[in-house]
Amino acid sequence: MYYKRLDYPCVPKSWNISDDLGQIEYVFSDKTGTLTQNIMEFKKCTINGIPYGRAYTEAYADIRRRQGIDIEEEAAREKKEIQEDKGVMIDLLRDVNVGELSKDIPNELTFISKKFAQALNGQAGDSQKLACENFMLALALCHSVLTEKSKKDPNKLELRAQSPDESALVGTARDVGFEFLDRTKKGVILNVQGIEKEYQILNILEFNSTRKRMSALVKIPSAIPDGEPTALLICKGADSIIYSRLSDENDSELLEKTALHLEQFASEGLRTLCVAQRELTWTEYLTWQKRHNIAAASLENREEKMEDVASSIERDLTLLGGTAIEDKLQDGVPESIQLLARAGIKLWVLTGDKVETAINIGFSCNLLESGMNLLIIKTSGEDVEETLGKEKWKTLQGDKSRVVGALIEQYMMQHFGLTGSMDELIAAKNDHSPPSGAFGVVIDGDALKLALSDKHRINFLLLCKQCKAVLCCRVSPAQKAAVVTLVKETLDVMTLAIGDGSNDVAMIQAADVGVGIAGEEGTQAVMSADYAIGQFRYVTRLTLVHGRWSYKRLAEMIPSFFYKNVVFTLALFWYGIHDDFDGTYLFEYTYLMFYNLAFTSLPVILLGIFDQDVDDYISLIVPQLYQSGILRQEWTMTKFGWYMVDGFYQSLISYFYPYLMYYKNGIVTESGLPLDHRYFVGALVATIAIVAFCR
Repeated sequence: MYYKRLDYPCVPKSWNISDDLGQIEYVFSDKTGTLTQNIMEFKKCTINGIPYGRAYTEAYADIRRRQGIDIEEEAAREKKEIQEDKGVMIDLLRDVNVGELSKDIPNELTFISKKFAQALNGQAGDSQKLACENFMLALALCHSVLTEKSKKDPNKLELRAQSPDESALVGTARDVGFEFLDRTKKGVILNVQGIEKEYQILNILEFNSTRKRMSALVKIPSAIPDGEPTALLICKGADSIIYSRLSDENDSELLEKTALHLEQFASEGLRTLCVAQRELTWTEYLTWQKRHNIAAASLENREEKMEDVASSIERDLTLLGGTAIEDKLQDGVPESIQLLARAGIKLWVLTGDKVETAINIGFSCNLLESGMNLLIIKTSGEDVEETLGKEKWKTLQGDKSRVVGALIEQYMMQHFGLTGSMDELIAAKNDHSPPSGAFGVVIDGDALKLALSDKHRINFLLLCKQCKAVLCCRVSPAQKAAVVTLVKETLDVMTLAIGDGSNDVAMIQAADVGVGIAGEEGTQAVMSADYAIGQFRYVTRLTLVHGRWSYKRLAEMIPSFFYKNVVFTLALFWYGIHDDFDGTYLFEYTYLMFYNLAFTSLPVILLGIFDQDVDDYISLIVPQLYQSGILRQEWTMTKFGWYMVDGFYQSLISYFYPYLMYYKNGIVTESGLPLDHRYFVGALVATIAIVAFCR
């Protein structure tokens, strides 16, 4: 479980729950950085309703494979054409830029689109050229990236970002001629197509998992001398958030085209983002700035007040376009998920990505199967209306909570014959078998919020339990933790949560066992976890091998510890019958001191550390062996009772066999005394007890 690239071994941070790893029934996983590498590459974008970029992604290749296409031949052809486009694009970019492009651009450029370079050259018209320039300028201005000189090449600047997404966006803007150079006290310095310019950044409204967006306010000087400047708000974030904040003045056709492009990008497994802007008069900005300063200085409910102030200005936006970034799967993820499924472990993926993106990544990583029937749970949409039927849809009157409840109830009854009764819940608690049907649940964040309410949570849980895969999309950290808690407390099962970022901390802490991945998003998850690993694939060995061994060792060690003490202690009890329980010891004091300390300690220690019923490779070849831990068959009260019965029986043998040997045997010692001293009997009793245990 050593990850060579990061020089990172598996680090246990908790030593008292290793046996829990052998009883895991549900695994809750983040997607970005956990199943994927979290190394982002900008692949496509849509600007002013026109899509740009060519890419042959892993997810798209998997889609084509499921369609029966020979992807090896297609991939070779596509990649060859993409390389040809790349050369043409670089030549066009050199024509546009006044200065020289970076010498590393052939290796660093991931956004391949000669059509985009032609648009920057003005071949698509002045309006589209301006739209492309504004879009890339927005990416170069709205971020929290820092630069530092490269240690390998002092003339080259390296980007240091809070997230790989930001680094990919700013890096692509740099590659096409809008290079971010440095930050100053007032703003940022850009190299715009060979000309250095300084832009004054008035405010930055930070991204967080609740807001799902980030904004920057830029000061725009007046075009006339002594004129009043204006402020430009640039906002980037999840498409659902940005679309809900757009102005009514946006072209409806443009919005429809952009949404269609983003859906297409998501279907190829790409992570999508929307970019929008809003122009403010200087008076509007100053009024807002006063409110912002008051909120920032507030001592009570500061976060809520800051959010309200930020939300008040991030409205009436004008859409610029959207981006699409590829995040490739980690090595060994599909095989690991398949192995966990064969072991009887159910995997739920909780991600912040769009539904379409999550579904295609789910197919790529073997979470979803090609013949699987996906049960989509959303609050609205034509597909929802079609599923429920027009008559039922009308009766719901657009009530989102009722829509979600109706979908869940219909899926339960139609596919599984369930009604959501308490008897079904009790049966679900006792049923630990893997789901038999080829069904998967996909639910978005808005619907999940309603599904977790007291009214629908039991039905939602019963539905998910019948499905082989569960995908929760556009979820917040709090929702991730709520899902884990629901399963853990309602079904009384052992859960494991695995993630790599700060937004996974709540989920990791809510699970019985938390696993953090040391990756691109820092060490917040690792610091909060019980175990830290370098890649997702190591979780299979952590649970199926080491977790199973630990569970079986503990299941043998604990009853063995009681067993050896029952044998030894009951032997004293039988002796007490003959000495009227006067407190006399049967054993010489050496045996009393060293029975637990030396004579019987080593077998228990060796059993608890080194015992292996099968080799590690057998546990991975036959993952079904792990199901004994899920069913909790190794450590039961019945087993403990049999150990106690055996200890009782062994104590009878240990005491009464020597007793009968020495009882009136007629043998005397040299001193003339009979050979029935309690220490002579005690030595043989202790020997039999030790041998009985060590066998």
